[in-house]
Amino acid sequence: MIITMVGALYVAKIVLDIAEEAPEVSINRFLSLSEPSIVLDDEGNQMDLIHTDEVRFPIALEDMGQNIIDAFISIEDERFEKHKGVDYRRTIGVTLRDIVGQITGNRDMQGGSTLTQQIIKNTFLTREQKYERKIKEIFMALRAEKMLTKDQILETYLNSIFLGGRANGVEAAARQYFNKSSKDLTVIEAAYIAGTTQSPTNYYAFSQSSTANPEKYINRTKLVLNAMRDNKKITEEEHAQYTEQLNSALIDPDDKIAKSEELRLKVESGEITEEEYNFQTDVLETGIVFNQTSIVSDKYNYEYFTRPVLDQVKADLKAVKGYTDEEINQLIAYGGLIIHSTMDRGAQEYAQSVLSDFSNINAEFDEVRKKIDKATGLESETITRKEAEAAFSAVDYKTGQVKVLVGGRDDSKPNGYNRSYYSDTFGPTGVLRGVGSTTKPLTVYGPALEQGVITLGTAALDEMLLQSEDRQILVELGNPTGNKWPQNYFPRYSGPTTIRKSIVNSFNTVSVRTYYSLGPDRNNIAKSYGEKFGLIYNDNPVTVNFTLGNNQVMNKDGGNPLILAGAYGAFGNSGVVTENILYTKVTDSEGAVLLEKNPSSSQVLSPQNAYLLYDVMKDIIKNVPRTQLGRMPMAGKTGTNSNGDQKTSEIWFAGLSPYYSASIWIGGDTPYTLYQKGTTNSAPSSLTQDAYGKIMEYLHEGLEVKDIARPSGLTTASFCFVSGGIPNEQCYIENTVASDLFVSGTQPKQVCTVHTYEPPVIDPIPEEPETPVQTPGNPGNGN
Repeated sequence: MIITMVGALYVAKIVLDIAEEAPEVSINRFLSLSEPSIVLDDEGNQMDLIHTDEVRFPIALEDMGQNIIDAFISIEDERFEKHKGVDYRRTIGVTLRDIVGQITGNRDMQGGSTLTQQIIKNTFLTREQKYERKIKEIFMALRAEKMLTKDQILETYLNSIFLGGRANGVEAAARQYFNKSSKDLTVIEAAYIAGTTQSPTNYYAFSQSSTANPEKYINRTKLVLNAMRDNKKITEEEHAQYTEQLNSALIDPDDKIAKSEELRLKVESGEITEEEYNFQTDVLETGIVFNQTSIVSDKYNYEYFTRPVLDQVKADLKAVKGYTDEEINQLIAYGGLIIHSTMDRGAQEYAQSVLSDFSNINAEFDEVRKKIDKATGLESETITRKEAEAAFSAVDYKTGQVKVLVGGRDDSKPNGYNRSYYSDTFGPTGVLRGVGSTTKPLTVYGPALEQGVITLGTAALDEMLLQSEDRQILVELGNPTGNKWPQNYFPRYSGPTTIRKSIVNSFNTVSVRTYYSLGPDRNNIAKSYGEKFGLIYNDNPVTVNFTLGNNQVMNKDGGNPLILAGAYGAFGNSGVVTENILYTKVTDSEGAVLLEKNPSSSQVLSPQNAYLLYDVMKDIIKNVPRTQLGRMPMAGKTGTNSNGDQKTSEIWFAGLSPYYSASIWIGGDTPYTLYQKGTTNSAPSSLTQDAYGKIMEYLHEGLEVKDIARPSGLTTASFCFVSGGIPNEQCYIENTVASDLFVSGTQPKQVCTVHTYEPPVIDPIPEEPETPVQTPGNPGNGN
């Protein structure tokens, strides 16, 4: 007896210790299950209500209908009206079953929770099947029942419980399955909905497995009907009638055929109506007559921004808070979260309007569709000229806050391709693609400057590589048999030139040669820098990924406007890449901060080398002048991608100002050839400048005009661009002298050895013969 008493006291102490660790039961949070989570813009104004996979339509208890209330109480908590939050009879039964399960290896702690406990578990606790969680759940349920009425608890439960598909709560379920309100549900319909709670996915009537085999949800519905009969909610006669209806779907197939024929004869004779015939034939197939309907639109006000915000919040809840996917979905669905996004509403709306206006795009493609005639087996082809797609993103690169994220020209459809965003968790609508020549400052010239293998005074050669002279480079760069490679966008070659001109004119030849100068580990170096800038590569990227910006597999590697916007911010941020963030904080329904988003940052380039590339890219604006519509200084890089026919399929511009970095893409979702509007001419990258310039001008309205400050440690020097050396007199004669910025100490040290100055040979002035002096009276030779 003493041992038993001591053991009981010890167990009691453990239980009380665990109970003390249970969270406080907040009435507001308990009852807030019908409060949707919301997203705010960067000024704190609501921009979107969050849709969840479990859509809900909260209604008052008296509007739910008695059938659904009776069905749920009968199957889920038959002593709901009598207990004080915990049904000890069921709890003890489940505990004993679990002890046996631990011995046999078939553990199961489910089935003992009251409706109150289920709300507590979903709202305040994790889903772990541990005794600690169960003890906390019990004590919290007891507290809740002292604070709330039974009607409040029942209403909250019936408005929140997940019931399969997208339905969360009985009203949403009634609309989803039967296209009616919950108050109008029949007993069988209510019993089916109540039965889904045990396994909403398994008993979902519209799943492929349920359609093939309705027996599983029919048997579950019969179990609910049994409970309703046992609890005196329906009579024996009603139970028999409903059970017979359900069983009709389970009869032998041959009997079904005979029954169908019988019904057909009845409708033909007028014994039953057409409506009754349709109902009875549906019952033969499914046992329950469903009327599936869409219960809510998936459309967000800001489609292209809100979905990525949710994606980032969910990822952080998992990584930072350690929540499971189920807990995250529950929290977003029930928790009344307030998500503070970084979106500039005015700029987002303006950018969307600019891209939607085709006059700012002016690019088209020919969509080719092939069709096989079933009768003849012949294949035909139709070609339709279509307007190109476009996407844009802008970032405050000092803070990492994304201000604009437009994933396409049409935001009227829910959950479409977001051509500006990608993550591993975003699903098939996120996009990655080759970024063309916008990669060159990131994976070629940036690394080459940082590794010290080039300066802006390094001699550059704009000539294609030749098989006879450059075979080793060609083999490594994936062109072992070609005679000349690569081609420039404009197939003109200027020979000796400067790094600055090569970047400004996007010479592919110099990009390849500069990449090769990175040395034997060039592939890993370029890949490492690209990834630091945010670009994504597959396991075995090839050289063209880094030198020309191609990608190997659509949506598996490459970049997009948001990635490029974040990357190009480094050129104005002293070489620092700041993580792109879409929200700043998340608070719960009571205002407590659940998440704070502090962007990470990394030094990718030195401040000096970052500024060198910024200064060079300011010259590119002369080729695309409408990217700078106002007086704010602008820098950037154009880019194009080609398809299998080596024709332009998409165009890019990525750039920055002293305030924002941004990128725009124009093209098609498949690599069709891109044309200038109304022509058969390839679309040049300059077509990006109209939309880009308008959006950037809007973003900079009212901001002080200034330039990015030049860091210390830079100097200006002259050089010969043929040799890279200090120019001598002959360099000036040959007109091969240029001047540029250098990181102090890297300017040329040796005089040009390509040009040798030889002073010109100057013939001596010939001497004139001596002339006799004439005197008066002496005519000289006159005699």
